[in-house]
This record gives sequence, structure tokens and C-alpha cells, in this order.
Amino acid sequence: VACKLYPAGATTNSDAGVTDLRKTYKTLEAMQKAGMLLLVLSPHLGILLMSLFKVWSFTVLPEQFTLGHFATVFEDSSRMIWNTFLYCGLAALVDVALGIAIAYIVLRTTLPGRQLLDHLVTVALAMPGLVLGIGYLRTFRGVELPGGGALTASWVIFVLAYAVRRLPYALRSCIAALQQVHVSLEEAAESLGATKMRTIRRVLVPLMAGGILAGFVS
Repeated sequence: VACKLYPAGATTNSDAGVTDLRKTYKTLEAMQKAGMLLLVLSPHLGILLMSLFKVWSFTVLPEQFTLGHFATVFEDSSRMIWNTFLYCGLAALVDVALGIAIAYIVLRTTLPGRQLLDHLVTVALAMPGLVLGIGYLRTFRGVELPGGGALTASWVIFVLAYAVRRLPYALRSCIAALQQVHVSLEEAAESLGATKMRTIRRVLVPLMAGGILAGFVS
């Protein structure tokens, strides 16, 4: 039987071909990922470009660079920015409170239909934001606030819309945080005389702080 010996470090043509194929595959994979990322971020990149220029009509790239749009935002729109943070913060507080309550009902009680409550909250993810907004306007059209004025013309409708839209994310964070808290900790607190509400306030909520914070931010 004849054997062909190769010097140390030498490679055959087949090994070189496999190496070339791997390099080509990695290059194509990187190009595919870059293309997908560019496609996903293209609307955001377009908005960013429009914010830095005055005109973008019949040219490939926008023209007349300016920072005036940002100056207008920070000089004339401070109240709008404050309202955005205020309404989003209120909606986040509502989501966290509801998320803790629903997570406790789903994981710590035996109430019939508790899983259905989780599914109903998640339904908001299946609806586009535009459809949800139109539904709010049609549902609450003609509804008056106790102090006077239409609900659809007040800031309350913004908080409700934000809260419903982001509640599924807050709920997922609260459920994940509560699943990491063993029920024996609650039983120990109750065996020492703590009421159910005191156990939730002094034991569960502090231990769920990380998940609650994640739900607030999301």
C-alpha cells in the first residue's frame, strides 16, 4: 500500500477548497445580515437624514444641511417633550401596577380563567397601533369626563392608549420576576403573622424590583 506523505503544515487542494468555501459562506452571511439590518433601519435613517437637512425632493441625497429642526424642538417644543415624558411615565406606572396584580393572579391563585386574563392582555400585541388608536377614538367618542370635556380630547386618552399598548411587555417582565420568587418566602412571612397585602408589599414587591423596573422601562 503506497502512502503519500505531506510536510508539516501543508494542506491539500480539498482542504484549501473547504477553507475558501467557509470564507465565502461567512462573507455572504455577513452581507446578508448587513442588508437585513439596513432594511430594518432604513426608515429611521431616512428620518435622521430629514432632520439634518432642509430639502429632499428630486435628489438622491438631501440638500441644505441644518440643525434648525433640533433647535426648534428644544426651544419651542419643551412643553411637548415634558408632556411626552409625563404621559409615558403615568402609563408606565399603570402598567406596572396592573402587571404585578395580573402576574400574582396568574401564578399565585387558582381562580378559573386566570390564563384567559393573560391572553386578553397579550391581544394588544396582535393589533397595529393605528388600528388600536382608531378603535379608541370610536369607542370613547362622546364620552365626557367628570370635570367636563370629551375624553378623546383630553390627555387621559393618551395615557390609556400608552398603557394598553405597552401592558403586555410590563406583564411579561412581572411574570418573569415573580416566577423567580419561591412561594415558601410568602408562606414564611404569613406564618409570622403578616397579612397577604403586607406580604406582597414587604416581600414580593422588593424581590420583584428588577422585573418591575424592566417593565417600567419597556
